[in-house]
Formats: sequence, structure tokens, C-alpha cells
Amino acid sequence: MTREDFLLTGFGGLAGLLVSLGLTKCSSNPTGPAQPTDKTFTSSSNNGHTHTFTVQKTNVQTPPAAGISGDTSSSGGHTHTFALTQAQLQSVMNGGSVDITTGVSSVGGDHSHGFTITKWF
Repeated sequence: MTREDFLLTGFGGLAGLLVSLGLTKCSSNPTGPAQPTDKTFTSSSNNGHTHTFTVQKTNVQTPPAAGISGDTSSSGGHTHTFALTQAQLQSVMNGGSVDITTGVSSVGGDHSHGFTITKWF
């Protein structure tokens, strides 16, 4: 191999490496990791237990006119009713936090739980 061949081969390899690195950098995700499509919130503790409720991102971004409602997770053999109005969902979307009190359960003594719902995306 002549000196000229050596230099051409070396520069060709270096150019290929630089192009490869540049393409790798360009193909990375510029927006970062994907945001979660939902979030599970945990209630305050009452009577020695907590509950959870999952809120969908789409319900915060485009709040249904009727709001959202459902049952919390089961704990201690019972659930609680949970509801967020359209106005409360809009408040969360705008960066506010909303405090929710669940419906009362008589299992283990009459009690309810509190949730604080905030925007996570």
C-alpha cells in the first residue's frame, strides 16, 4: 500500500464515521420520551388505607361535557365513587390542582377519601 492509498483509505473511513455519527444524531427523538397517556392518583389515607383512581390524558385535554366518574380501586373490601366535572378537568388542563372528595363508604366505619388531581403532561 502506498502512502497515498493509506491516506485516502484513512480519510475515507473517517468521513464514513462522521456521516454515520451525524445520521445517528439526526434520527434521535428531539421531543424526548413519550408522555404517559394516563396517570393513577392515590388518595389520602383514612381508616388505615388508601385508594387509587386513573385519569386519562384525553379526558383532561378534551374534557367531556358530563365530566368523568367511576369507582376507585378496591381496598379493604370496598370502593368509593369518584367524579370530576368538565370545569374541574379544564382547571387541571390549565395547570390548576383540583381537590376531590370521594363518596362515603360505610365499610369499616363511614369515611371518604381525598384526591388532589394535577396535570402530569
